[in-house]
Amino acid sequence: GPGAAAPCSNSSAGCYHGTHVAGIAAGESAGFTGVAPGADIMAVQVFSREGSQIGAYTSDIIAGLERVYELKDTHNIASVNMSLGSYFTYNVCDDANPTMKAVIDNLRSTGIPTVISSGNSGDIGHLSYPACISSSVSVGSTTKIDEVSNFSNDANFLTLYAPGSDINSSLLNGTFGSLSGTSMAAPHVAGAFALLKQAKPGASVDEMLDAFSRTGKIIGFASWTTPLI
Repeated sequence: GPGAAAPCSNSSAGCYHGTHVAGIAAGESAGFTGVAPGADIMAVQVFSREGSQIGAYTSDIIAGLERVYELKDTHNIASVNMSLGSYFTYNVCDDANPTMKAVIDNLRSTGIPTVISSGNSGDIGHLSYPACISSSVSVGSTTKIDEVSNFSNDANFLTLYAPGSDINSSLLNGTFGSLSGTSMAAPHVAGAFALLKQAKPGASVDEMLDAFSRTGKIIGFASWTTPLI
């Protein structure tokens, strides 16, 4: 809606974060491209200011996902990227908010994956909410040498890994810079879904995930392995 991606100059409030994430997914300029430079971006504002901090209410995140679902027949939506999450980590958390689970399920049933960053607590065995919802596509972070980033949350139900350490992308006022986080990993996957959707428009989310799993490099822990796109 109006103002959802309006310019924001306050870097201290984290305004650069969404710009950096968007650039990774679908940026395109001289000398720089994101994963899917031919894709468009639909910005959905779910954050609110709380004093000097910003945060996203669960109710607003759900409303944002419902907005995407409402527009699924108006736009050819390849994926939803949510580079956000709580500071707390969980096992599979489908019962934490049935409404959130339901809208992620609804999107997935129409071929739209909800890609969510796993969180940056360095927790082994748990993921941040809402990446812990089983029907989401949860994404952890790897380094330049394809090792798990030390800040990345990881679990045996993590869906995928993608690069998230020292990622160069767009910042405010036409500048570029490197940031690290699972927030940077998730849009690599969101952009990759756009490329697969272009190649195979009728593919289901499960079919696309199978393609990632079969072709990705396998990153291993003692108890489980997860593919890196």
